[in-house]
Amino acid sequence: MPIRIRWTSKEYIGTGLIFLGMNGMIQLFFIFIGQYLLAMGNHIILILIPIGVWIAIFFASLIIFESYAQVERRERLRSRFGKKTIKNSTLKRFLNFPLTKPLLIVFIVFNGIFFITFFISTLFLHNSMAFLTAEILSATCCLLIANLIERNYGRVKRY
Repeated sequence: MPIRIRWTSKEYIGTGLIFLGMNGMIQLFFIFIGQYLLAMGNHIILILIPIGVWIAIFFASLIIFESYAQVERRERLRSRFGKKTIKNSTLKRFLNFPLTKPLLIVFIVFNGIFFITFFISTLFLHNSMAFLTAEILSATCCLLIANLIERNYGRVKRY
């Protein structure tokens, strides 16, 4: 999973911080759910594990962003001299914004797998262990989906 953009350079630091903050908000949402709605009392599971998951989904969103950016750069180079008279709807303009697709993909995959895994694992495990299992499995699946998107859609050239 190569990440070609140097995220600490001055032109991409804002994009990296937006991804870091939005993924942090997703994890803050899950900490809130775990503490108040699922009645979790273990602070190690509620604080330390979501920090690791936060970093994992941050990297997943960066990988997805870079693969979409690679495809966009390739299309821009191919169709440099074409006419651009496209009137898009508000939803299309929202989805064509470069930061939206990676965050939506990560959020949908993480939410879906988290809740499915949590409700299945509460049948067999304690609440704390079910939360832990759901968080780790969801983050792993987000990284796998990012790798799948990068390999099949983005085809980022390795340097």
